[in-house]
Amino acid sequence: MAGGKLSPRQKMIGMMYLVLTALLALNVSKEILDAFVTINTGLENTGRSFDADLAALYARFDEKKSIDPIRVSANWEKAQEAKKMSVEMNQYIDILKKRLIRETEGYVNHEEDTARLKYIEGKDNYDIPTNILCGQSEDGSDGEARILRDKLNAYEKNLLALLPENTAKQMHLSIDTKDPNDGGETKTWEMRNFYHAPLAASVTILSKIQDDIKSAEADVVNELLKATDADIIPFDTVAARVIAPTNYVLLGEEYNADIFLAAFNRTLIPQVLIGQFDSATGKMIGAYDSLPVHDGLGKYTLKTDKEGIMTYSGVINMKTPKGTYKQFPFESQYIVARPSATVSADKMNVMYAGLENPITVSCPGVANENVRVTCDNGTIRPSGDGKYIVTNPKAGMCHVNVSAVTDSGAARPMGTMEFRVRNLPAPIVYPSGVTGPRTAAAPLCNSLGLVCTYGPEFLFNARANVVSYDLTVMDNSGLKFGGENIRGNQIPAGGKTAICASRRGTKVMFTNIKAVGADGVQVKCADVTYTIL
Repeated sequence: MAGGKLSPRQKMIGMMYLVLTALLALNVSKEILDAFVTINTGLENTGRSFDADLAALYARFDEKKSIDPIRVSANWEKAQEAKKMSVEMNQYIDILKKRLIRETEGYVNHEEDTARLKYIEGKDNYDIPTNILCGQSEDGSDGEARILRDKLNAYEKNLLALLPENTAKQMHLSIDTKDPNDGGETKTWEMRNFYHAPLAASVTILSKIQDDIKSAEADVVNELLKATDADIIPFDTVAARVIAPTNYVLLGEEYNADIFLAAFNRTLIPQVLIGQFDSATGKMIGAYDSLPVHDGLGKYTLKTDKEGIMTYSGVINMKTPKGTYKQFPFESQYIVARPSATVSADKMNVMYAGLENPITVSCPGVANENVRVTCDNGTIRPSGDGKYIVTNPKAGMCHVNVSAVTDSGAARPMGTMEFRVRNLPAPIVYPSGVTGPRTAAAPLCNSLGLVCTYGPEFLFNARANVVSYDLTVMDNSGLKFGGENIRGNQIPAGGKTAICASRRGTKVMFTNIKAVGADGVQVKCADVTYTIL
């Protein structure tokens, strides 16, 4: 197959495989076995990440099929076949891994179903795994590894058969069963991977193969998904959209809206019609208007002359590259009302639990000193010039009620605005002084500890603190430091020593990070990994 660019995750799996093969060349010590366990855990986590990505990919496929079953069904069925083949391959490897553990440990009551590699006593046993996987032949051809290799070859062939011939020739799947050539001495794939390999290494290599299977499945299914859009308008998303500066219009003012296709193209000018559209016939019913279009946007301007909820509809006709027309019906509404209270968030259209949330309140025709504002979630206080602060709301909804004091002293309700109150998102964690995933050892060595931030796009002034985390420092020769449940945000002395002495290619992994946000809630943050340059 022709080579192609590998995804970051595929590169990581490949790097882990290089580490595995390097470890196999070393004497099997406790540290080496522990390193295999660590790598196997990482591969299993990667596999679960693959599962989530694949689930999202199939969900997108299902959504497309529900919208346009005639066009999408053929490729959807091929994707289901890819899923079935991948499930069968992974189930076969799961059974093989359990067999290795069962026969090595001498289990008789299916203990292998729940056994974890970390706690298996025979991790260093290589006789039984070699006998199962390579058999008694010199090339490993009478062991389970040959059966696995044949299944992988058939899996790759059948996956590529789901794609058009030209596409298949350009695909570079992550399945690799070629015989390696080590310095002129040719070994078989089976012997290179599994001969004289301890149980911990054999299970880890099988986990790596499972990730390769999922990666290949994702590549093929993604290609099938992209092919469903080959003959339609070349946009990432094609859907009718109506955007107006406001849906709340004072009596006597104009209502303005832009009606367009999302991800519109300036060279593809749509036809925008306002009126009653019949989806069954694809035609307008009765009188209708055609809007002027500028840079792909239909400009709709209408003078308001009465109060109430106003609805309008129509269709956007877009010519495809094949010369046919796609039709996108739309419907929207706006409210025409007399002047009343307006409440808006100063920063975002949400509030956050545990923070001070600024809002602005105004009543057209009513002086700020005559406006009264209350809320039913948290407390609210004025901060001047029509601005207010809502403090300590709880997750859920917050209703801001506005009333105006009339000349007679009576309070007249002017309206209510509903806000969604959210818990704070998980903060972003990184070591101070480190700016990227690939770094020299010095910034990490000199780091003052882990920093918590909600990121530049989070507009509120909020702080969070790391309360605990795990730290792993590992290079090609094995584990240099492993600390679990480190309290606080400081890097321990042992970790500092390992980082400062690290060589090129060393992995420094901060995992299981827990932080307490500004709202006092403890959350789990995303893991971060750094590679020493």
